[in-house]
Amino acid sequence: MTFDREFLRSPGGQIVLIAVVVAIGGVVVWLQHRRRQTSPLPAAATSAPVALPKSFARDIPKFPKAATSPESAPNHPGSAGPGARPAPTAIQPLTLFASAPAVAPRASAPLAPYGRLIPCATVVTLESNRLETPVIGLVTDDVWHAGRLVIPSGAEVHGRAALDRARERIAATGAWRIVWRTPGDDNGTELAVQGLALDRDLDGATGRWGESDGSAGLRGIIVKTSDDRELKLFAATFLSGATAALQDTRVSSGLLGEVALPAATARNAVLAGAGAILRDYAQQLREAVARDGLYLRVPSGKPFYLYVTETLDRGRAQRPPTTTP
Repeated sequence: MTFDREFLRSPGGQIVLIAVVVAIGGVVVWLQHRRRQTSPLPAAATSAPVALPKSFARDIPKFPKAATSPESAPNHPGSAGPGARPAPTAIQPLTLFASAPAVAPRASAPLAPYGRLIPCATVVTLESNRLETPVIGLVTDDVWHAGRLVIPSGAEVHGRAALDRARERIAATGAWRIVWRTPGDDNGTELAVQGLALDRDLDGATGRWGESDGSAGLRGIIVKTSDDRELKLFAATFLSGATAALQDTRVSSGLLGEVALPAATARNAVLAGAGAILRDYAQQLREAVARDGLYLRVPSGKPFYLYVTETLDRGRAQRPPTTTP
C-alpha cells in the first residue's frame, strides 16, 4: 500500500486530515477526564486525641480563728457573759479623695473697640513757643461699652504737644497715658495707649456741634508780640539798600559794555560796612519774628477729644505696687 501524497494536498485530503487530528484530540481529553474521576482520594490521617486538663477537688480545712482571752475582750454592755464571743464589728474602709481647691473664674477686664472718643478738658495752659509743656487733661464723661465702665470720669490723660504751623494749632499725637485718680484699688493705675487730640467744639446751651468739632489739633488764641521787631526789620532792610545806592561809582568798559563799579574811596568803604551790618541785623530780626513774633495759646479748660487708635483694654493696665507698713 502506497501513501498518496497528492491526496493530502487535495481539499478532500485536508478535510480528512483535520478530522483525524480533531478525533485524536477528543480521545486525549476524554482519557484525562476519566483518569481524574477514577483516581481515589487520599485517606484522612487520624490524629491523636487531644489531652484535656483535669481538675481535682480537694477539701482543705480553713484556719481556725485565734481565741481571745477574757482580759483582752472588751466589755460591751448587753453581752451574754464573760464566756460569750463578742459580735464582730464591721470595719469601714478608709477612703481619701484629693481634689484641687475650687478657684473662682476671674472676670475679664472691660474693653472697648478701636476708635473710641474720650471727652477731656485741658488742665494747664499750652503755648506754641514753649512746647516742652505736656498736655494734661481730665476725662469729663464716663466711657462705657457693652454695659461696663471702661474709663471713669476724673481720670488723667497725659501727652506731648507739637506745633502745627500750617493750620495754626497745637497737635498732640502718639503715645498717651491714662491714670486713674478714683478712690479704691484702681487709684494710680496706668494704661498706655496710642491716640491723637481732636478739637471739641460743642455749644453747651444749644447742644449743637460747631464746624471745627472733631478736627485734628487744639485751637487756641493767636498772640502777636512782635510789633516793634517788625518795625526794626523794615528800617534795617531799608537802610541796607540805601547804603548801596549812595556809594560813588565809576564807569568801566568791557566785553559786555559799560558797567558801573563802586569807586575805591573812604566814603564807599564806610557805606559798604554799614550796609553789611544792617543786612545781618535784618536777617536776625527776620528769624526772631518768624520764631517768637507769633505764637498760639490754648487756655486751661479747653475741651478736646482723645481719639484712641487701638483697642482700649483695661487688662493691659499696670496697677500700682502695694506698700506694706
